[in-house]
Amino acid sequence: MRFTMHPPIAVCLAAVVIAGAVAAAPAMAKEPEPIGPKLTPRLQQMLSEEMLSVRQAAKQILDGLIVGDHSLVATQAQQVHDSFILARALTEQDKKDLMKAAPPEFLKLDGEFHMTAKKLSEAALHKDYELQRFYYSRLVDSCQTCHSQFATSKFPAFSGAQPEGHSH
Repeated sequence: MRFTMHPPIAVCLAAVVIAGAVAAAPAMAKEPEPIGPKLTPRLQQMLSEEMLSVRQAAKQILDGLIVGDHSLVATQAQQVHDSFILARALTEQDKKDLMKAAPPEFLKLDGEFHMTAKKLSEAALHKDYELQRFYYSRLVDSCQTCHSQFATSKFPAFSGAQPEGHSH
């Protein structure tokens, strides 16, 4: 039996997922430190390409969640996992430059983000709707947390009160 969702329900689901991610992010006290200006032009380009890819995949994942397309969710989430910048073929100099520019908190958030994408892919392979929604909201939360702490120059709306990642 195939699960289908009526469009009004799908819109409500999308709103709930996004609202939940925003509500789960309490205000943070410390001032963010943008890392973009500290990156080499090559690393800036690589990170920018990765973020565009992640953004496109996130949109497709949401589409898959709305219509119950487990295969689309699994494929796109796996692609997000696989785009992990540290797993790419970085030169030794790129690695040194990244470690110099990126604080440990950034690297930790990035690693957790990609592991969440992997868990989302696995939930989709197991056709677990509830777990897929949970991990998708965690992905959105991860994006907001990272952007509010390390990319306020690119996302100035996060200046001021920034969301902080929800943890258990």
